[in-house]
Amino acid sequence: MAIDIAHAAMRVPSFPVHRRMHLGDLEAARRQSPLKMGWAALLTSIYSQISQDIPELRDIYVEKPFPYLYRHPHPVASITIQRKVDRGSERLVWGRLQNAQQQPLEKIQKEIAGFTTAPLDSFFRDGLAMERRPRLLRKLTWWILMQWAGRRRAKHLGTFSLSSLGGWGAMNAHYPLVTTTGLSMGPIQSNGSCEVILLCDHRVLDGALAAEVLSLLENRLQGEVLAALNRMNEKQDAA
Repeated sequence: MAIDIAHAAMRVPSFPVHRRMHLGDLEAARRQSPLKMGWAALLTSIYSQISQDIPELRDIYVEKPFPYLYRHPHPVASITIQRKVDRGSERLVWGRLQNAQQQPLEKIQKEIAGFTTAPLDSFFRDGLAMERRPRLLRKLTWWILMQWAGRRRAKHLGTFSLSSLGGWGAMNAHYPLVTTTGLSMGPIQSNGSCEVILLCDHRVLDGALAAEVLSLLENRLQGEVLAALNRMNEKQDAA
C-alpha cells in the first residue's frame, strides 16, 4: 500500500506551507490530561471543523472525463499509523475518521488508539483487499481513484491526511499526498513552539488559502481546543 501511494502521489502537484506555532499551553494541558490525549486526536478534531467551515478543503480534483472539482459533503480524515503486526514486524496502515468535527475529543482519541491495537480487518479491510490484488489490477484501481472517482476517492482515501513524526523528535516535511491536504507537525520545543506543515494539492488550493488555514488552525488550537482540554482536566480534578 505504501508503494502504491507513493506512485499515485507522483501525479499530485503538492507543495508544503510551514507555520511556527506557539502551543506550549496546549502541550501542558495535554500532558496533564488523564485521558492521554494525543496530538493526532487534537489535530483531527479541529482540522475537521475547519474543513467543514472552509469547503475548498473538501474539494477533490478529478481529471476524467474532463477536469473539475468534486466537493465532498463532509471531511474524512486519513491517519497514518505505524503499528506492529505478526511476529513483531511493523508496517504502515491508514485509519479513516468521518465527520470528526461532530465527535467529542474523547471518542476521537479512542478511535485513533484503536488503530494501533484493533485487528487490521476491523478498520483496514479495504486496504488489505487492495494489497491482495494482482499488480495490474491495483494500478487500474488507483488510476480510477485518482483520475475519475472523486466521491470514492474521498471515501476510501480521505479528504485530508495526517502523518507526523513529532513523537519521534523528527519532522516529515513533505510526504506522498493522495488527499487534497495533509497535516504534519514536528516536536514541541522547550519554548513551546512547534513547526506545523500543511501539504496542498496545487490544483485545488493556493498558498494564500493554505497560510490562512494554518493561522486559523493555530488560533483554534490555542482557543477552543485548549479550553476544552482545561474543562476536561477540571472535571477530572473535581471527581
